[in-house]
Amino acid sequence: MGRFKLWIITIVALFLVGFLVAFAPIRPVPKGFQVQSTFRFSFPEPVAGAQQDLESASGQVTAELRDKLGDELSYAKFLTPTMLEVSTFAVTEEVATQDRETAFETLEAKYPGVKAEPLPQQGDRPLYTLGNVLAIYPPSPQIRLGLDLQGGAHVVLLAKPETTMSFVGPPERPMVSLTTAEEQPAEGAAAAAEAAPQPAQQSVAGTQTEEEIRRSIIAVLERMGTDPATVEVETISPTRINVVTQAEDEAAAKAQAAAILNYLQNAYPGAKIENDKLDSVFLEKGTAEKVRNVVDRRLYAMSDVREPIVQTQGQDRIIVELPGVRDPERVLDLLGTTAQLQFCLIPDRYEPPAGDGMGKTDYSLWTDKFTRQTVPWKQVYAESKAEFTGRDLKSNARVQPGQGMDLVVGFELRNEQKENFRRFTARSVGRYMAIVLDGEPQMAPVIRSEIPGMGIIEGNFSPQEARDLELLLNAGALPVPLEMAENRTVSATLGADSIRQSLIAGLVGIALVILFMAVFYRIPGMLADVALILYLVLLSAVLSMAGATLTLPGIAGFIMSLGMAVDANILIFERLKEELYAGKSPRSAVVAGFDRAWAAILDANVTTLLSASVLYFLGTSSIKSFAVVLFLGVVVHLFTAVTVSRWFVTMFAHTRYGQTLSHYGVPQPAGAKTGAAPAK
Repeated sequence: MGRFKLWIITIVALFLVGFLVAFAPIRPVPKGFQVQSTFRFSFPEPVAGAQQDLESASGQVTAELRDKLGDELSYAKFLTPTMLEVSTFAVTEEVATQDRETAFETLEAKYPGVKAEPLPQQGDRPLYTLGNVLAIYPPSPQIRLGLDLQGGAHVVLLAKPETTMSFVGPPERPMVSLTTAEEQPAEGAAAAAEAAPQPAQQSVAGTQTEEEIRRSIIAVLERMGTDPATVEVETISPTRINVVTQAEDEAAAKAQAAAILNYLQNAYPGAKIENDKLDSVFLEKGTAEKVRNVVDRRLYAMSDVREPIVQTQGQDRIIVELPGVRDPERVLDLLGTTAQLQFCLIPDRYEPPAGDGMGKTDYSLWTDKFTRQTVPWKQVYAESKAEFTGRDLKSNARVQPGQGMDLVVGFELRNEQKENFRRFTARSVGRYMAIVLDGEPQMAPVIRSEIPGMGIIEGNFSPQEARDLELLLNAGALPVPLEMAENRTVSATLGADSIRQSLIAGLVGIALVILFMAVFYRIPGMLADVALILYLVLLSAVLSMAGATLTLPGIAGFIMSLGMAVDANILIFERLKEELYAGKSPRSAVVAGFDRAWAAILDANVTTLLSASVLYFLGTSSIKSFAVVLFLGVVVHLFTAVTVSRWFVTMFAHTRYGQTLSHYGVPQPAGAKTGAAPAK
């Protein structure tokens, strides 16, 4: 009987461990609860009808709340015509409570009857705390839900190669006239159109308009087979043009640059490529994985994105799934932002505009100290040199208060660059250094003394903007530009309906299976039902530990695996009944039934495992979810249906009640005694 005790202990231990993993009723004590600073308010009547009116109402309410909450307000938007969601930047529960009351009072004054509503799916709170180590929570499934169940955003990002070419013409002969066609008289515009240069010409007299030279350069590249949609031409100044293409490799980039340069030199002798250098990034092996890592770090740093799924597809696609995200627009902006930080030394001839006296400066127009003319920032930026970039920074950027009430972002250079930065600032005292993020100047201070390797970025940031900049700097810059190839949003309402319907289907399926086994196979069938419950707990635990994402197809695989879990028991019990009909004792029949059914069970399940493997490696993301659940379900039920069920039935066959054939669904022979003591 010692082995029976061992079996019982093993089964109980497996159930307890599986339950603890699958439902996590005991968890570590959190370091501190996340401040819930998002609130919802319901209105007695719809505030708008059409979607456009709803957006207008959201803007009006935002303005009213900002008058009371100021910069503490993050956003306010109508989810439905009668439901408003408000979020603030509260950092403590006390401030969040005060913000909620202020928002409620403001709304109630204009919309009588407004009510505060609880947020759905709020974080779990512990029922009981065991010291400072563990806490007891209400049991809740730990399986990660997919978009079709939880709602959220499905985004496909496309990585693109990029080559930037800067062409400079002779100073005495401008290539481009910055006077637009709209500014010319009608007769002059018509004449200019007739005299527009053609790419096939070997010389060009006079200057061209921005649109004319753009069309000419695109025509040159189009004759080489380049897609015009992948070419951007920007006029920086009358003698400087930037061209951006999506050349796939270095050879293609050089060929494009040579063709453009040949056209410009024929038209404007003396034109050249600035510094004889191309600024290129190409899609190489491992580029998609680097992008995935940067995107993953950005999402991980965002507190309102829970359990994102980031995976690569091929060499240039990154698939991002964001279950339950509240503000998808902000997340998508952060994903697509390159976050390339540069410290640019401004040419000595340029100086920035003066501030407005409120600490705000518009860097779009600069002044040429020699000619006293205004110069656009893009020209200043093109002539500036990036001495250091965001790759030279440590990943410890932080938001901190600046002068007055403004927020700034502090940064620190890597140890190996601190000395270089100190030397650079020491020899550049008196010069302007612009801190540029993705081509836009954030600030342009004068270097007044050497800087040891730490500094701040000012930019009149809102709290949200400052936090986003901190997040981007710490996560790192993208190695290549990204384009959003697909963006689908799944509503939370659809997810709730899917969960409810799937749960009902699963419960009905389990009930029917349990009833069928109990009616047809009596006691062994009831023991198989107990093993089935253990199977459900263990499968949930395995899915949680594996980090699998449960989708609607996954639930289908879950329900399908229920039937397969008892399919093995049906084969075994039918063999068992055959042995009992043949006159064998229950003990012998149990051994023979399991042994003879094993070959058929193994063949059936191996073919299912092979099918699930093919579906996983060749199917789409939804099919993969089905395949994962099906594969793991087969593996788990091979243990519960064969091993655990055998333990249960074997123990029952060794009891006095196990000698009664009717308990196995087999008619008791006439004159046989029921409940006889088992043979020893």
